[in-house]
Amino acid sequence: MNTPKKIFVTGGHLTPAIAVIDEIRRRNVPWEIVFIGRKRAMEGVSDRSHEEDVMASYGIRFLPLTAGRLQRTFTAHSIKSFCKVPVGCIQAWYYCWKEKPVCILSFGGYVAVPIVISAAFFHIPVITHEQTTVSGLANTIIAYFAKKVCVTFEETLGAFPKNKVVVTGLPVRKELFESVQPPFPVDEKKYPIIYITGGSTGSVSLNDVLFPLVPRLIKHCTVIHQTGGLSAGRAFQVKRMLSSAEQVRYIVHDYFGAQDVAWILQHATLVIGRSGANTVMEIAMLGKMALFVPLPWAGSGEQMQNAQWLVKMGSAQVLPQKEASPEKILHNIEQMIAKKHIYIEHAKKISRLVPRDGDKRVADELMLVVNRK
Repeated sequence: MNTPKKIFVTGGHLTPAIAVIDEIRRRNVPWEIVFIGRKRAMEGVSDRSHEEDVMASYGIRFLPLTAGRLQRTFTAHSIKSFCKVPVGCIQAWYYCWKEKPVCILSFGGYVAVPIVISAAFFHIPVITHEQTTVSGLANTIIAYFAKKVCVTFEETLGAFPKNKVVVTGLPVRKELFESVQPPFPVDEKKYPIIYITGGSTGSVSLNDVLFPLVPRLIKHCTVIHQTGGLSAGRAFQVKRMLSSAEQVRYIVHDYFGAQDVAWILQHATLVIGRSGANTVMEIAMLGKMALFVPLPWAGSGEQMQNAQWLVKMGSAQVLPQKEASPEKILHNIEQMIAKKHIYIEHAKKISRLVPRDGDKRVADELMLVVNRK
């Protein structure tokens, strides 16, 4: 029997990676997928990463990488993180030498950099995907070694060599568009849903601003809050202070799975959160209105630019972090809900324009490189 071709998937953006892995499996090609990612959820935190848990649920072998990064601000973890850089490089070189993958599929981020550089040493072709409108430092480095650079937006074409770059759109989970059962009892007709999310790992600073608003919001809405692991304890404290009837309308979880998120996004009236490319594109595809508080220290202001894309299209508002007081956020929520018919009308127009086959397009590019190899 022929040995299956081995593909390394790596990078900091898990959701599009899963979407492409799903598409590869649907094609039933004789490949072995191996995921290389972080062992820990965040720098200086002992919690296991979602990458490892998700890959275990998919039956995909997970190889941990002790990658370090150059941080923009100096913290207690900066020196420790910097010292991890050579460790990650040695690990990456060893994985490529031992596993002998035929191709690397990267989704950016500092975790992918040592794997891509090691792949170049072994002449292993690399494909990378850039989610955002502005290329981050990691993907700028990765693109130098890559055979193909897939981008979400046409605006990003000029950031990479013309002979390498192709617009594929963003790979998104098919579950987002499927009919799913509600994961918890919700009376969405009487209490419209506000979904608060800081992404898969949550956002402590954003949560801290929003917690004081919960008792006021649940008077007229159901609030579904993906907190991330670091804020889950505080969220449950807030919930315990509510009455029994109110607690039903404050639904808290550190992390929602794909089917839960699909139902939530399909039924939410308003989404509040950061504006990573994945969040923004999912909101755009599903025709939802959103209030964004961009991550202020994201590279090159990419989250602000992502948010402004939907603001210009008329389906969202944006608040810089330094202006995002509880009262200001509440004012924006009330204003948006009062004019929701206008925002939703714009959101539905955008939904019809956004391509939904990014997973297929990236998989096509991957198959071309692998078959050529």
